[in-house]
Amino acid sequence: MMKMKRMFCVEGKRGLFSTGLYLGFFSLAIGGWLTTVGVMDTLTEVNYFAGKVRAFESFLLVLRTELFAFLIPIACTLALSTSYLDDLQSGALPYILLRTTKRDYKWSKVIGCSLFGFITVLLASVLVLILALIHNPPNSEELKLMEAMPVDYYLLLLQTLLLRCLNGSFYALLGGAIAAFVKNRYMAYGAPFIFYYVVSTLSSAYLGKIWLINPKEWMLAELSSPTQVLMVLLILNTAVIVGYGKMIERRWEND
Repeated sequence: MMKMKRMFCVEGKRGLFSTGLYLGFFSLAIGGWLTTVGVMDTLTEVNYFAGKVRAFESFLLVLRTELFAFLIPIACTLALSTSYLDDLQSGALPYILLRTTKRDYKWSKVIGCSLFGFITVLLASVLVLILALIHNPPNSEELKLMEAMPVDYYLLLLQTLLLRCLNGSFYALLGGAIAAFVKNRYMAYGAPFIFYYVVSTLSSAYLGKIWLINPKEWMLAELSSPTQVLMVLLILNTAVIVGYGKMIERRWEND
């Protein structure tokens, strides 16, 4: 148990001190924000929307932009998707395994990769919300409205955020698994984006009525219910976690 905790702590520090984490969430937040700045200025001029809080509407607007969705498969791979492959190719893996077990090492890599994919989107979203509050600080009417706002509205914000974060987790894991399979660290960054772009394009062109197999729908939930998309994302994350773990085990047997 202590060894497992130590491995998770090591992987957590590796992710937190990774340049990729900060590059990922800053590029994601700023990229999404800049595409909507014109609408933000319009919200500022209006000053008050009946029944709406401008900062929250700005926040939702950025999370729902196609550019924000487009950047997630790239940004979320930058922190830890190459962590296992880096250990393998640097020759450090045998020495690391002397201090822990294969099982603990495997799960620290897989869960760490998933967690930091999730965290990248979460941090980007927090930054977007801060920017929205700075750009459109709540006025007196909005402050009163926030107190009277139904719980469903806040659940919508959390639901939208959760779906984006689970996408981040999925693409981080997908990058890690593909990189381990082909033994190429650059595929960790490129393959998830290629998957998102190609499968989304083909699904929209030829399978438009089968929404739930479209990665764009997993991201934006435009045609399906959020509950359906949530179930799909949980299944996808579970499948890739198992697949990535099996890939690491296979490398131990063959390399």
